[in-house]
Amino acid sequence: MEIKKRKEWEKRSKQSRIVDIAEELFNENGYEATTLDLIAKEAGYSKRNLYQYFVDKNDIFNAVTLKALKRLNAKITDICALDVNGLKKTVTIINTFFTFYMNYRKSFENIIFFDITYCHNANSHKFAADLGSFGIQAKTLHDANLDLMLKAIELGVQDGSILSTFTPKQLLLIIWGQNLGIIHSIATRQDTLLSEYDSTPEQVFSNYLKMINNCLQCRITDSPDIKN
Repeated sequence: MEIKKRKEWEKRSKQSRIVDIAEELFNENGYEATTLDLIAKEAGYSKRNLYQYFVDKNDIFNAVTLKALKRLNAKITDICALDVNGLKKTVTIINTFFTFYMNYRKSFENIIFFDITYCHNANSHKFAADLGSFGIQAKTLHDANLDLMLKAIELGVQDGSILSTFTPKQLLLIIWGQNLGIIHSIATRQDTLLSEYDSTPEQVFSNYLKMINNCLQCRITDSPDIKN
């Protein structure tokens, strides 16, 4: 039994080292340019050695994404444990996605790439079969992170700090979409934010948070008339 445990520990240790190396390569070169040959070379293995620990390059990428999601999950979980109302938790979680992006930009982009790829291929039986253990864990944890935000919204509705005619799930969908949109806007305009918009990334997101905070404290009952 001890020998079996030692072998399992050695395998996890080597997997973790490969993931750390692959993370740097994916972050530096992107998904397409990071090959199994390159990962093997940097790890000091042959490509055949990698197959002892991972199914393919996508399996390694999913493990890299899982590592990032665990880091993000730890931060969100800490927020959910705070003794504050639902609105405060929700806004703080929203801000955490932004601070995670600012501190771990490539890791955040890997999470979004994984999410988009999964959504585009979710109905493919082959994709589901090839997802592997790391991919399944990554999808489960990504959903769990969003579910933590949903629970914060639900708490806000229950304690009265969030006022809305939308359901918590509808609010989650809107907020998550807005989060991705504002972060994308910041990312694509970061070099010109100061010169053209007189703002830093932090200022842009702070203004966005103020808008979200205000919107969550008012009941929106009517939609503007939209003419085709």
